[in-house]
Amino acid sequence: MQPRTLEVYDDLGMMPAVRAAGGPYFPGMGWNGSVRTGEIKLPRTDPKSPTPDVPYPSPWMLPQPRALEILRNRLKELGGEVEFGAQLLTLAQDDTGVTATVAHVDGTTETIRCAFLIGADGARGATRTAADIPFVSEPTDQQPMVTADVVIAGLERNHWHMWDNAPGGALWLLPLAQTEAFQLYAKYDHGEPDVSDEGLRRMIYERTGNAGFDIREIWWASTFSSRLGMAEQFRKGRVFLVGDAAHIHPPAGGQGMNTSVQDSFNLGWKLGQVLLRGAPDSLLDTYEEERLPIAANLLQFVSQIHKNWMGTGGKGQPLGDSQQIGLNYRDGTLTRHEPTDGLIQAGDRAPDAPLQDFKGASLRIFDILRGPHFTVLALGGLEPPQLDKRFGDNVRVHSVLEYGSPAGKAMNGALIDIGGHAHKHYGHAVVVVRPDNYLGYASAGSAAAKGAADYLARFFS
Repeated sequence: MQPRTLEVYDDLGMMPAVRAAGGPYFPGMGWNGSVRTGEIKLPRTDPKSPTPDVPYPSPWMLPQPRALEILRNRLKELGGEVEFGAQLLTLAQDDTGVTATVAHVDGTTETIRCAFLIGADGARGATRTAADIPFVSEPTDQQPMVTADVVIAGLERNHWHMWDNAPGGALWLLPLAQTEAFQLYAKYDHGEPDVSDEGLRRMIYERTGNAGFDIREIWWASTFSSRLGMAEQFRKGRVFLVGDAAHIHPPAGGQGMNTSVQDSFNLGWKLGQVLLRGAPDSLLDTYEEERLPIAANLLQFVSQIHKNWMGTGGKGQPLGDSQQIGLNYRDGTLTRHEPTDGLIQAGDRAPDAPLQDFKGASLRIFDILRGPHFTVLALGGLEPPQLDKRFGDNVRVHSVLEYGSPAGKAMNGALIDIGGHAHKHYGHAVVVVRPDNYLGYASAGSAAAKGAADYLARFFS
């Protein structure tokens, strides 16, 4: 889980569960056969200290079964449920909706009518084909790999153990947080992988020089080859693609999974505005506008990470944002920016900052952003907008004053920027933060409040 994904999970109210179920990454430990060659610093997983604007600065390890369980539990708390044993067979769309035919494990079929259909069914899913959306992919290398979860006794769990020059191909064993297992990655320089229990045990002992530990269990194992690919479009009428259905990547850095989370967060709030609050259908076009360029750039970025990781021709450090904190929509049609004195601008991710309410209680920017609403921040004494009642609780307005401001005592509803971090990043400005916690609007001009109100009006009937 990269830092930006952790911020999304914070917004969804899942961080306590994510913290409890996972753990930090470990430094590497190099091996040559049964001999340790020394600790290896892994810059992309090196723990960092939180800062006022980035509370989750380091990747967080969360085994996939637990991650899915946490998501399902939170969905259930919010009134939704995942139905298993259902497979999309066909879809047909018209001007008013989509008709989908679904098969169930008991042999029955069901016809579902929906306003929109989202294909989040992976690289081999049926949605993309059924919607007739072209997809172009290519292998990143020809070397097969194996991944597995194995329980090993006698191997300490404070490092990511790496046999980079093992006979037959590199081997890595990463302790999986909150489990007794290690996650195995093995590269095969030649030959076909044998993923039987006997074949995996033999491969591990051969590559580690029988280093004195005992392979107790093999929970599961799978072969894979790395590919890059992307759909030509992420929306076709009333059908959308998210995640691996839209783009596939090598596993290095978990960028594909983390990008999939951002896809869903971006599309989700827009569907909410259209279906529940009267926003025009054209808002949904901005999903592809914003996410397709990021996916395209990510293909190049992750390819370079993979080449460095695999030793297949990578040179230098890849150019990109593995944490996904710096990804932005500055050039998008939903972005309106007028000059401010802050470090960020409209289109950027909204930074966190410590605040204090007028009673002296501590809170943070992320606390007031949490949820599916728009947030307006009027900083530095600027007048907040007067909003139409039709927005209701779907837009929340806060005045944020500098610490020691004489107006602070008179404005009982104001929040105090006790460390100056909010004004440092947002500036003395009126800003509108979208439900996905990106700035949509920022202005420090005399008409900033009216501009914020006009900006919000485009998202409501």
